[in-house]
Amino acid sequence: MTPRRALVTCAAILFASCSPPHPSAWHPSNGTDAPPAVTIGGRTIPVELWGTERERRSTLYRLPRLEEGHGLLLAWPRERFVKVESEGSPAPYDVLFLDRSGKVVDAQELKEGDPEGLMSRAEAACALLLPKKTVDPQAVATLKLPQGIAAQELPSMEIGGVTAHVELALSESDRAHGLMFRPRMSADDGMLFAYHEESPHTFWMMNTLIPLDIAFFRADGTLINVNETPIAANPRREPVPRSPSAGNARYVLEMSLGWFRRNGLTGEDGKPKPGVKAKIPVEAVRGRFD
Repeated sequence: MTPRRALVTCAAILFASCSPPHPSAWHPSNGTDAPPAVTIGGRTIPVELWGTERERRSTLYRLPRLEEGHGLLLAWPRERFVKVESEGSPAPYDVLFLDRSGKVVDAQELKEGDPEGLMSRAEAACALLLPKKTVDPQAVATLKLPQGIAAQELPSMEIGGVTAHVELALSESDRAHGLMFRPRMSADDGMLFAYHEESPHTFWMMNTLIPLDIAFFRADGTLINVNETPIAANPRREPVPRSPSAGNARYVLEMSLGWFRRNGLTGEDGKPKPGVKAKIPVEAVRGRFD
């Protein structure tokens, strides 16, 4: 889903500022400063490890150019459907999706400059990006992950006592991209769009491949309305469904279709139950990652 007034996706807005800091997810457990590495069939491959939401989110705009024999490991603390973007991919990469034990649950090719990227076909805790021909991805069944991974969970948003795990769209470019080109999403995962102030908002379903609940919240977390929004017959071409707020809103949350109804937050008429409020993640309130 994309905010209506953002008619084009960002390619590399604020390119430099979106670059991640030095990796912060690696905490050596052996008391040394040895860099993290994965082991595949007895071969050791050094990896750059990104496990914070700020680092993982930065891949939307920029992926590093990987040297031969090196990799990039994106990590989460649990299995979920993982999206790997490639808007700024400098080269084609092989991507291995792994569960927490190191078992390969999916393998795909990330094409250079493909704006749609790719998404794991099974829930995974890690995505390992490697230069083409580093290994044969179809021949790898398991690999040894680095010790000491401290991957950060997605920010949580509590709504009427129900918890959602949310990716944060904090910048104009994040909000323009939204959940486009995702064919699936884990049950309690979503995306929270944060704005600097309250105003009316209308979202649209351009390039959105899954039906969504789109919920609008005031600055104090009060739930204003939830729109159960279908996908278009052709999501890549107008006309596509629109989803407006019922008043001024500062936050907009997208979840899988029916999530609010299933969790008792809306009635059979689709209207919010009285008194439903959300605890907004602090990063969304600030409008930035620290």
